[in-house]
Amino acid sequence: MNLRDMYYISVIDEEKSISKAAARLFVSQPSLSQCLQKIEKQIGSAVFIRTSNGVVLTNEGRVFIDFIHKCLEEKKEFEKKLKDLQSQDGGEVRIGFTGTQAAYVLPYFLPQFKKENPNISIILVEQSSDVIEKKLITGEVDVGIIHPPIGVEGLLSFELSHDELVVIPRRNSQYQKYIYYQDGDDKPYIHLAFLKNEPIALSSVGQRSRAICDQVFLQAGITPQIRQISHSLLALDAMAQVDYATVILPQKQLSSQLLRKPYFYMNAKYAGEYPFLVAVRQNAYLSFAAKKLVKLLRSLCGSF
Repeated sequence: MNLRDMYYISVIDEEKSISKAAARLFVSQPSLSQCLQKIEKQIGSAVFIRTSNGVVLTNEGRVFIDFIHKCLEEKKEFEKKLKDLQSQDGGEVRIGFTGTQAAYVLPYFLPQFKKENPNISIILVEQSSDVIEKKLITGEVDVGIIHPPIGVEGLLSFELSHDELVVIPRRNSQYQKYIYYQDGDDKPYIHLAFLKNEPIALSSVGQRSRAICDQVFLQAGITPQIRQISHSLLALDAMAQVDYATVILPQKQLSSQLLRKPYFYMNAKYAGEYPFLVAVRQNAYLSFAAKKLVKLLRSLCGSF
């Protein structure tokens, strides 16, 4: 048994299918099945139960997968330490980010980091916050920029930039009578009663922005009249531009076109915060390159 065999078994577990794992690994299904049979013979137990829908871990298989994950994580940490010893001003850092952050967050730190560290290779991993969290735990990502709430244990985080959700109503909706101001605050607010009978476009269930919106609706006792669901905040921004529906979006990420439209804040009792968090795995070895990136990000906290 070697590390390659272990990696193959871990991919079978992730895909829950030998055929899908073989396709992902670019190996033939018979050779992958032979690898699995060899491993099962060596440990003296079946790792998976074969079903018509794929494979499921046995009890012994769960113990073995835990062992595999630890071995593969140790390998990654060894490689990081080795690279640090070989080149303290070089190495690589893998940054996990969501799609909307490509336009909003990366320009604020990546050019500066590259200028200050020309010998460090940067690998960008674009995924949802959920996937980035998992990749941080497995060591596939060194530093993640994610939205709360953090859904897994074992991560350390700090707030990079603060944002809050705002309501952008349709021009032809009757929103004016719901607008108000708070003492000592020049920002315009909107009573959430406006949303009770207003067609709304929202992000998809499972996205962090949707989870925050759902919490707002729950706090306000509102069942939203959902007209459209989208996977992309950019698409919601476009829908607001053409008055297709009222939308709720992070204020700092509004497009220049949308910034010219009226938008309104929510009372702090209901308001959904949408900050960017920098996250790393707790107790994991951070390479010199990753430490330099985290140091830069800490210096930029609250600056954008």
